[in-house]
Amino acid sequence: MTKQTLEQFLLQNYSPQTVSSYLFAINHFLKLNPKAKRYKYGNIVKYMEEISARQSNSKYRVVILSAVKKYYDYLVMSGYRNDHPCKRLNIKVNSNQAIQVQDLFSSPELQLLLERENRYRHLDVRNNVLLSLLIYQGLTSDEIIRLTVKDIDLDNGTVYIKASKNLNKRRMNLVPRQMILFFNYLQETRPKMLRCKTEKLIITKLGKPMSVDSIHAMIAPLKGLFPDRKLNPQTIRMSVICNWLNEKNISLEKAQELAGHKWPGTTEKYIKVNSSHQREIINRYFPSL
Repeated sequence: MTKQTLEQFLLQNYSPQTVSSYLFAINHFLKLNPKAKRYKYGNIVKYMEEISARQSNSKYRVVILSAVKKYYDYLVMSGYRNDHPCKRLNIKVNSNQAIQVQDLFSSPELQLLLERENRYRHLDVRNNVLLSLLIYQGLTSDEIIRLTVKDIDLDNGTVYIKASKNLNKRRMNLVPRQMILFFNYLQETRPKMLRCKTEKLIITKLGKPMSVDSIHAMIAPLKGLFPDRKLNPQTIRMSVICNWLNEKNISLEKAQELAGHKWPGTTEKYIKVNSSHQREIINRYFPSL
């Protein structure tokens, strides 16, 4: 069986444009480091330090490191290596758009969103399906409206999220309480609500595919639960990512995968700035920044 090329490996998860950027950075890395296939952690850190000395833009350095990581992902997948020398190496991104994590919502607070009742039982089921995708999987409104019935795999307990311009594709586990909820919605509620031919998972009370605006309108009545904070699909997603990192202690790399972020620096912004965990990441994995 012919092994995948590096380009084929990357195209499984990224757009051609992203793959082109990765390949450019990887080829440049290999040109400067002909023994890279056997490099260890210290070698990668040294290379990134050299990049840092020439390039002050931290987002650019994140792109370079992400490409290098994908190269070693490929070596591990292909059996050339058993270990990944820089799997946990990350770079702190200095961004003017700081995440104000203190204004976000804890996991128990997000659970309150599932306790609201509607006049119509069908809407209760539909709304809880939608809310559960927000508070358990941290999906964006756009990702939710693009979900189809076929993206839900109840046999394996997963939901498949398609890639977009800004986010990677991923397959996420459903939590136990979602299983019966989704089963009831797909088998009973959705067929009764449906008024047109569509494979879209979430539909309106008029039986048509839901829009992003409709999701915002559905969230609006819940804002009274938190009158001093902004409650919308975006802040719910931000809260979920923040809670993965700071409540559940999920690793930065795993949280990046779950969130669908293309760059680790995007996820890192959700680590509480006063946490010892963030200082450990910066000092241990990239002490020069």
